[in-house]
Amino acid sequence: MRLLYSLTLLLLMPFALVWLMWRSLRQTGHADRFGERFGSSPQLSGNPLIWVHGASVGEMRAAAPLVKALRQQYPQHALLITSFSAAGRDQAQALFGGRALIALLPYDLPFCVNRWLKCIRPTLGIIMETEIWPNLFAACTRRGVPLLMVSARLSPRALDRYRRFRRLMRRATRQVAMIATQTEGDAEGFRQLGAVPERLCVGGNLKFDLQFPDTLMSEGQALRAGLFPAATVIVAGSTREQEEPLVLQAFQALLAKQPDCTLVLAPRHPERGAAIAELVKAVGLVVRRRSAGAAPLKAGQVLVLDTLGELPRFYAAADVAYVGGSLVPVGGHNLLEPAALGVPILAGPNLDNVADIAELLRAAGGLTVVPDAPALGRAFLWLAANPVTRKHIGQAAQQSVIANRGTLARTMKLVDEQLARS
Repeated sequence: MRLLYSLTLLLLMPFALVWLMWRSLRQTGHADRFGERFGSSPQLSGNPLIWVHGASVGEMRAAAPLVKALRQQYPQHALLITSFSAAGRDQAQALFGGRALIALLPYDLPFCVNRWLKCIRPTLGIIMETEIWPNLFAACTRRGVPLLMVSARLSPRALDRYRRFRRLMRRATRQVAMIATQTEGDAEGFRQLGAVPERLCVGGNLKFDLQFPDTLMSEGQALRAGLFPAATVIVAGSTREQEEPLVLQAFQALLAKQPDCTLVLAPRHPERGAAIAELVKAVGLVVRRRSAGAAPLKAGQVLVLDTLGELPRFYAAADVAYVGGSLVPVGGHNLLEPAALGVPILAGPNLDNVADIAELLRAAGGLTVVPDAPALGRAFLWLAANPVTRKHIGQAAQQSVIANRGTLARTMKLVDEQLARS
């Protein structure tokens, strides 16, 4: 099965090269790093190395407390952070540059991963969330490199996709030393894929342990004072194509009754900023792109956040947060960033990717789920008109995050156990 998988990837390689080049240019404005894709490694120091991998931007942010703990507990080890997407690599560079080596993960072809592992010689590999690479996992097993999957999750859609390749997934998951899942439901999904039950545990979600700089709240308030004087600020984070028109419809309904509001539209892919700005103009609203400068906005205007890595600062400046990927069938994005900052959260009904977190926040009273754009507009108005209610909902969301921390400590215990055996 793995040979067939490798041959299929090899046949698809020309198309993958073109697609990754286009995607990298679209996401980051620079070309894909094909040397890294084919297994070249960053300059190594000769120290033992711990490798941490996350798929893209969200996983890089979730990995931040883990990377900090690894640097503190294992200062004699070098750290290598990899991502599969170019945007994830840029996010890793912004978060960890100067404190860790940063690279793209090579293609999952035997000659690429073998060349890469021969160069970096990791002592331990840590995979964030759901990244299963059969050839890479097999090569790590042959070289005696233990692998941990931490904060691992399987959405219903991902589980259905992986089930189609059950034999391949069974072999790959059995090459992982320990899979620490977010929930018992995720653990059951890995059992269905063939993971060894004794190598499964429920470790929780590292995203609850996210750590913001001590200065973030003050930075958010300074941002608010400079950009949004005397306005109610709504931040729509990680929005997707087809979703921005719905958010704008809801915002216009809000302005009809509460005109002293501004909207920050932060697309999941900032490279879409120009197209979104044109969309905002087309519906009759005044728009500015964040990349164009920092002049103050007037009430009723829209700011398109087309820069990378600034969303937490804007959440810290917000009165209300809408988390995207949820009014369209994407499955929802990170609800915990605004929750951890004490911001009341709104989201649409499509929350499969974050179902457990959404249920937790709803039960605590920190999240309101709306079915459609008109309901989102009514929720905007309700929160904009009731600052005391906003404060209580935001506090409930924040307390829910605090109460569920502890995954980092459990993850570090697994790291300690694996390194003690090596």
